[in-house]
Amino acid sequence: MNRFRIFTALLILVSISAWAQMPTAPGPEVKKLDYFVGTWTSEGTVSQGPWGAGGKFSSTDSSEWMDGNFFVVSHGDFRLPAEIGGAGKELAVMGYDANQNLYTYDSFNSEGMRSTSTGTLSGDTWTWNSSANYGGQETKQRMTIKVLSPTSYSIKFEISMDATNWTTFMEGKATKK
Repeated sequence: MNRFRIFTALLILVSISAWAQMPTAPGPEVKKLDYFVGTWTSEGTVSQGPWGAGGKFSSTDSSEWMDGNFFVVSHGDFRLPAEIGGAGKELAVMGYDANQNLYTYDSFNSEGMRSTSTGTLSGDTWTWNSSANYGGQETKQRMTIKVLSPTSYSIKFEISMDATNWTTFMEGKATKK
């Protein structure tokens, strides 16, 4: 009985300590995600490669701050070449992990795919890194977003089998409506 009381007291203290350390307002790193809030349209080209002949892609994403302004939630519609998946929908959440000093991007799409990326911001360039398994083959992924203006950015998505040699999967441009 005495151990139960000690365990309960410790659990309460840990919970209070964790609650007291929670941020009450978003920090400056989180506020940088405001750039992505709004409705964006993207267009570009999927390169020819092992995935097929390539072709055009497009997407429309509407993003807004979640209550509390710690996370940006995005709903999107995308269109890829048919051999790569065709049309679909995506839900994504962007945030900032202060413990790791990294931005986070978690997405889920109507094709049953889930991805988790971590990102950095250097000047006007966002770099997002992730990995994925396609047909038993582990790949590294890198998306580079270069801010061109308050209402446009370029996109380059690359893949690698060894995290050294990169192949461009797609490139394009996004414009804010």
